[in-house]
Amino acid sequence: MWGCKLRGCLASLCLAALPCVAVAETDPPLTAEAFEAIVEGKTMDTHDSGGIYGVETFLPGRRAIWRDASQCLEGRWRPEGEMICFDYIGDPLPHCWTYHDRGGWLMGWLNGDRDSDPILLYPSQDFVTCEGFLGA
Repeated sequence: MWGCKLRGCLASLCLAALPCVAVAETDPPLTAEAFEAIVEGKTMDTHDSGGIYGVETFLPGRRAIWRDASQCLEGRWRPEGEMICFDYIGDPLPHCWTYHDRGGWLMGWLNGDRDSDPILLYPSQDFVTCEGFLGA
């Protein structure tokens, strides 16, 4: 699950290509309703410039389960202005992002900061649970 899949390698190449990032600078972030319509009932692999680093399942009722090599967190997401914020059980700070639809995948910026490196979310065949999770 954590290996370099083809789309992960492509994501890294896209992050390195300035035009790929610049496209999202001209369009507004997804609304909560648009984000929900895209992700509800799906699992998304999350990539940064180093490749895939986590996976998240989006459940009905704006619930989410995030899993990476070191943690598995259950929580909820909510709109906050133009951002989508994730509140995970046991994590005192929200994680807020702006997301942009890229036609089958999403591009997001932490706290809406487009001067930072974006993340890319791609549909996955996995389904995330925290059952049996031992961490790294």
